[in-house]
Amino acid sequence: MNYAKLRADNQFLALSELEALNGSPPLHHMNSVAIYEGNPRVAAKASFLKSSGKLLMITNDVSEVVSLLRGECVSLNLDVIMGSGRDKVRDVYTELSKVVKLSKRCNILELIFTEGLIVVGRMEAIKDSRSLREHMIRPFSQSGIMSSELSRLLVNLARPKEILLDPFVGTGSLLIESAWMGLQCVGIDAERNMLSKAKANLIAFGYSCHLINGSATNLPIVQVESIATDPPYGRSSKGWGAELKELYIEFFSSAYQSLKRGGFLVFSTDSRYDWRDHLREAGLRPLRLHYTYSHKNLSRAIYVVQRP
Repeated sequence: MNYAKLRADNQFLALSELEALNGSPPLHHMNSVAIYEGNPRVAAKASFLKSSGKLLMITNDVSEVVSLLRGECVSLNLDVIMGSGRDKVRDVYTELSKVVKLSKRCNILELIFTEGLIVVGRMEAIKDSRSLREHMIRPFSQSGIMSSELSRLLVNLARPKEILLDPFVGTGSLLIESAWMGLQCVGIDAERNMLSKAKANLIAFGYSCHLINGSATNLPIVQVESIATDPPYGRSSKGWGAELKELYIEFFSSAYQSLKRGGFLVFSTDSRYDWRDHLREAGLRPLRLHYTYSHKNLSRAIYVVQRP
């Protein structure tokens, strides 16, 4: 049995990412913690998971924690979720310091205090925050660019095994994350200058993806397993209104034709619009709809869609 520590500000997105990375939904979740079976190292490629590892115990009894860890060498990581169990933290640390050897050279042991319980786990992976920060420093950027954190999330939600397709490349944010994961990545954009910028950004990190000048409404690639993308929203793009709506509808139809059966489409868009009926009309099945705040002028809707 394993545990994953979730990003607190959007736990539903974190749970969806965990399910996508692990291939099955968690068995149980508490505030900021999920319990699951499968890969204890899922956090290594995650965006909204802070850490993961082997679950050792869930208890509300300090003495049980002390008994479990007596004689071990550990590096303690104590995390209090929203003040839950704050009164127990000092007691736990005091008692453990008497019976364990505390050293940063030893395995990291997480004690997460949540909902009146103590979740004890041996950490095996942590979110790679350094690469996410580095990926935001690139030769070409523009206003409204998707953060590396959200880009990695979208790639993960699309569940790629080998290949990821992004039909609206822009400056290449999603391609950067998919290349970092070691995936084969294909990007399409109608504007050649955007492809040039995406290529320069990829090269800056030593990455390479196959870039194609083409239209998302007539995708030249078929039988792909995963599509993840960030289409234009209309706020700063051409084609606001009816033309933008038609772009999305034609894209959904093209995505249906390109996806394998059981394949996933994940995209982000302006939260003011609901595309679920149009997705169903294209033959696609909406599975999840999440919302995330970006800034005062934009809240994003993230759609997780599957071709039946």
